[in-house]
Amino acid sequence: MVALTGGEKDTKAPQLLKAKPNNFQTNFNSNNIELVFDEYLQLKSAEEQLIISPNNGLKIKAKIKGKKIFLSLSGELKTNTTYNINFGEALSDYTESNVLRDFQYVFSTGTNLDSISIRGQVKDAFKGDFLKDATVGLYALPISDSSVYLNKPDYYARTNAQGYYQIKNIKEGKYKLFALVESNNNKIYDNDEEVVGFIDTDLDLKKDTGLSVINAFRALPNKIKLKENTLKGNKISLLFNQKVKNIQYQITPKTNILLVDKINTDSLEVYLKDKKDSLIIILTAEGYRDTILLKSEKEKKKSNLNLDINNYQNPAKTIYINSLLPLTILNNDSIYLKTDSLKYIKLNAKLSDNTKEIMINYPFEINRKYELIIADSTLVNWNMDHNKAIKYQVKSYNEESFGNLIINTNPSTNQIIYELLTGEKVVYRVISKAEKINMKLLNPGEYKLRIINDENNSNSWDTGNYLLKQQAEKVNYYPGNIKVRANWDLEINLKTK
Repeated sequence: MVALTGGEKDTKAPQLLKAKPNNFQTNFNSNNIELVFDEYLQLKSAEEQLIISPNNGLKIKAKIKGKKIFLSLSGELKTNTTYNINFGEALSDYTESNVLRDFQYVFSTGTNLDSISIRGQVKDAFKGDFLKDATVGLYALPISDSSVYLNKPDYYARTNAQGYYQIKNIKEGKYKLFALVESNNNKIYDNDEEVVGFIDTDLDLKKDTGLSVINAFRALPNKIKLKENTLKGNKISLLFNQKVKNIQYQITPKTNILLVDKINTDSLEVYLKDKKDSLIIILTAEGYRDTILLKSEKEKKKSNLNLDINNYQNPAKTIYINSLLPLTILNNDSIYLKTDSLKYIKLNAKLSDNTKEIMINYPFEINRKYELIIADSTLVNWNMDHNKAIKYQVKSYNEESFGNLIINTNPSTNQIIYELLTGEKVVYRVISKAEKINMKLLNPGEYKLRIINDENNSNSWDTGNYLLKQQAEKVNYYPGNIKVRANWDLEINLKTK
């Protein structure tokens, strides 16, 4: 006997057999639509996925029964207007969930169907990733600058996983184009956390049009707000919704302060000499004032001090050991090197200004192995965590063990920021207007190169502002990975004609 099988797996999406009224119907005058497909159906996230353009305050409800979908429209249909109902990724067959992407039902209340379409992509202005589920909308002109904060667009579509969008059946005319990544799905720019993008010029649509990529960004909030605040042991941690310059603080009751860190960023860390059960901190900056009551959180069980070391030594002759928290060296005599000849060498370790980094200088011999030893309880961080005995294998390499990257580019009137990345981490950074950039003594490996056009010479990337019609500063990524090899100068050309 031969076992029965279910046949080949169904990989086809449902297909429309008929519609009532017909798809692409003109002189449409119904509030109810019936769609019949060739398979049993399921409808997922209909409220989020179904889009009707132009919207004009119309609401649409969908009900599924077997192989049929019943749509009901509520609201006034405008005369001589073409409407497009896009199902996005909501519609699939019942058995295998094969999605019928962007199925559209189109009708016109007049004698003709509007047929203009636009297409393009939306990407993250800083990371360069194409954005999925961004809403791209058209506003018919004339409009005020506040329209995107108050009203839904006249036409809109949603981007797919590759950031592509297409808006169809648009009436000839002039429009503003706007992109939005939101969580509340109301298609209105009403939240500081939302990502927004726009095209600088008005669109005069008379035919099908392909548009340049929209670079979307999260604008700086209009007001400074404190997002997080904690008091743990002797450490105050504050996180704001944006970078805050020249932040001032006053602590009650008055207490001695050991260190203030992360000034002029979106964070502030204050380390106190003594632990406090509670305190009040008053924060002031330009246009901002806040008073916060902090209560000490219950401390976790003591843990061991964790460190990160650069043990792939270049000829700079310095070992760097990093800690998340400020450190104190209790006994410098307990930090030493062991050579391959079993000789022990005491080292003089120093702390950086913020005391989160230990720097050890020593004339390492090229291609010789060492063992860095830090005895038990030599170090303590400001959480009173001590280190256990640590042994690191260290080897000093000569220049031939490293690679160099040379970047040829166009001269620039403003400075350019070149950042070499491993993952999301910046490992090398150069700010320059020069036509030749040298990145020396790089560890062999693969990197990404990010190029930021620092138009305002702020030494960092600056986001945009829709209300001021400011685009985010341009960011480009070198295509593909940059492979750095030992004892090799890699030269790349970024020059444009």
